[in-house]
Amino acid sequence: MVFCNNVPLPGVKLMQFFASLGLIFSGLNMWRGTEGWSYHYSAKTMDWEDARNWCRQHYTDMVAIQNKEEISHLHNFLPKPENGYYWIGMRKTDGIWTWVGTNKQLSKKAENWAYKEPNNGGSNEDCVEMYIKRGKDDGKWNDMPCSRSNTALCYTASCKNDSCISGQGECVETINNHTCSCFEGFYGEKCEHVVKCKPEDITTPHHGSVQCSHPNGNFSYNSQCEYSCEEGYKIKGSSMTRCTSTKEWSSRQPTCEFVQCPELTEPQKGTMQCHDPMGKFSYQSTCEFVCEEGYTLGDSSSSTLFCGANGHWNASQPYCKIVKCKPEDITTPHHGGVQCSHPNGHLSYDSNCEYSCEEGYKIKGSSTTRCTSTKEWSSRPPTCELVQCPELTEPLGGTMQCHDPKGNFSYQSTCDFVCDEGYTLRDSSSSTLFCGITGHWNDSQPNCETVKCKPEDITTPDHGSVQCSHPNGNFLYDSQCTFSCEEGYKVKGSSTTRCTSTKEWSSGPPTCELIQCPALENPADGELICTSDFSYGSKCIFSCAERYRLQGASEISCTKTAEWSQETPHCEAHPEALVTEVTLGVAAAASSSGLLLALWMLKKLRRNANKFDLNSNSEIEDQPQVYKNSIASLI
Repeated sequence: MVFCNNVPLPGVKLMQFFASLGLIFSGLNMWRGTEGWSYHYSAKTMDWEDARNWCRQHYTDMVAIQNKEEISHLHNFLPKPENGYYWIGMRKTDGIWTWVGTNKQLSKKAENWAYKEPNNGGSNEDCVEMYIKRGKDDGKWNDMPCSRSNTALCYTASCKNDSCISGQGECVETINNHTCSCFEGFYGEKCEHVVKCKPEDITTPHHGSVQCSHPNGNFSYNSQCEYSCEEGYKIKGSSMTRCTSTKEWSSRQPTCEFVQCPELTEPQKGTMQCHDPMGKFSYQSTCEFVCEEGYTLGDSSSSTLFCGANGHWNASQPYCKIVKCKPEDITTPHHGGVQCSHPNGHLSYDSNCEYSCEEGYKIKGSSTTRCTSTKEWSSRPPTCELVQCPELTEPLGGTMQCHDPKGNFSYQSTCDFVCDEGYTLRDSSSSTLFCGITGHWNDSQPNCETVKCKPEDITTPDHGSVQCSHPNGNFLYDSQCTFSCEEGYKVKGSSTTRCTSTKEWSSGPPTCELIQCPALENPADGELICTSDFSYGSKCIFSCAERYRLQGASEISCTKTAEWSQETPHCEAHPEALVTEVTLGVAAAASSSGLLLALWMLKKLRRNANKFDLNSNSEIEDQPQVYKNSIASLI
C-alpha cells in the first residue's frame, strides 16, 4: 500500500533498491525495508483466506492497492510466479469490492481491471488476482473464486502502536521513517503536550453556578464548563464554554436574570384564573383556563399553564374552540343511509345524525347519534343487518324445503313443510311460512304429528273380541286391530282394520254370526232328529222306516267350518227290515247321547203302539206325535 491517511509513501524506491541488491530472506521470496514500507510475497501458492492469514501472521496485512503508480511498481519488481498469479487484498462483500484492512470501497481512480473484467464468469468470483509478467494485461486484475491457489502478496508498515500517544496524534509513514501528525489541541514529537486556557476566566455568576470537566488536564484543550442559574433565574448568554486549540474559551461568561413568562389573555367562550406568588406572569405563576360547554381548549396540551424556570409557560396560550367530532366516525352503513343536522357548524357540538336502513334490513345499534362536548359521538355508527327470522327446523316425520333469496331464514325467505305419510301438520295454519320485514314468520313453526284414528270406532262385537297393536302409539297411524269370534261364531266383515293417513280406519268393525251348516231334510223312507237349527254344534240322528236300512253315518254334527262332519246318509230297502231296524235302532242309541237315545226309544214305542193298536180305544186321550228335525218340538 502506498497511501496512509492520504500521505504518499516512498517505499517503492526502497523496494527497488533492495531488489537490485538481490537480498533474499531464507524460506521466503520477499523484499524488505529497514524502517519504511516494504512488500513481501510467499514461496508457495494458497487460497485467498490462507494468503490473508499468512500475511497477517508474518507481516502487517495483504497488499491493498490505492493507485495505479503502485500497480506499475509492483509489476516492475515482482517476479513471475511459477503457478498462477498474486492475490491482492480486495474482496467482494454484498456485491461491493472493498479493500481489506481499510474497509474502503474500490475507487474509480484505483481500478485496474483487465478487459471485460470483473465478469464473475464462474460465479462466486469474490476475490482478486493480479497478473504479473503474463505478457498480456500485465498489472491488470481479474476476479476469481477465493478457493483458487495463488501467491500471497503482503506489506509491512513502520508505524507501531506506541509511535504516537494514542488519541492525541496519528503515525504517518515517511521515507525509511515515520512522523506524528498531532490532533487539534496537541503538540510535541509524540503529541505529548496539550494546549491550556486561563482558569481565571471561569467565574461563578450571581444567582448561579458553574461545573467544569477536564478530559486532558485542568483547564486544558477540550476542558468544558457549564453554567446554571438558581431556580427562578435564567441564563443570559451561552450556558457552555470550551477551551479551544487557540488557548481561548469559546464564549464569554453569562449572567443570571429573573425569569419572566409572556403575558396571557382570557379566551373567548372561556375564562382564565391566575395565581402569581412572585409577580404577574413570572416564575411559578399558574393560570387555569376553562371553556364553556361545547367548547374545548385549543393550541394547548394543558388547561393549566405554569411559568417555569426557563421563562416559558409549560404549554402555549389556550383558546376555546367549538368541539368538532370526527367526520370519519359518521359512516353510511351498508344497505342504509344517514342524515345529519348541524346547528353550530358542520359536525360540531350538538350536530345530530340519524341512520336508516333499506327495506328488509334493520338497525343494529342506536339509530341516532349526537356530537357531545367530549368530542365524541354519543353512539357508534350502527349497522344494517338483514332481517333475520327465527331459525326453523325440519319437523320429525316430515320435510322442509326453503328458498332463501337473501340469506338463510332471512327477509323474503319461504319454507314449505310436507309431512310424511301417516303424519299431519299441526301448530300452524299454513304449510308455507314467509319471513316478513318485521323478522317474524307469518305463522308458527309447523310440526308433523302422527295421524290418530278414533278409538271409539273400534268396538268389540257380540260373541267376539278384538286385539290391537300400536307401533306408533295408541290408535295412531298404522295401528292395527284384529277381530275374532267365540267358538261357534264367524266374523262377518273384515277381520282386520288399520289406522290410515286419512285418520279413518280401513274398515268398519265386523259382527260375529252363529255358524250355520246347510239345512238338512228327512231322508226318503226315513226320519231326521237334530238338537238345534243346523248351527255350530248341532247333532242330527238319522233313522229309516221298516224294511229299510241306513247307508252312512247315523249321526252327524255341524263343525266350525260350517260343514257337516259326515256326508248325509240315505235309506235303502232290506229283506230283514224289522230285525235290521231294531238292531240299527239299538246301535244308534248306543252311540248317541242319553237324550237322543231316549227320544229314539220313545219314537219307536209310539210307532209300535200305533201299529198294533190302531183301532182300540186308549185310555190316553191325546195320541203321541212324531217330531222331526228339532229336539225343541219334543220338549
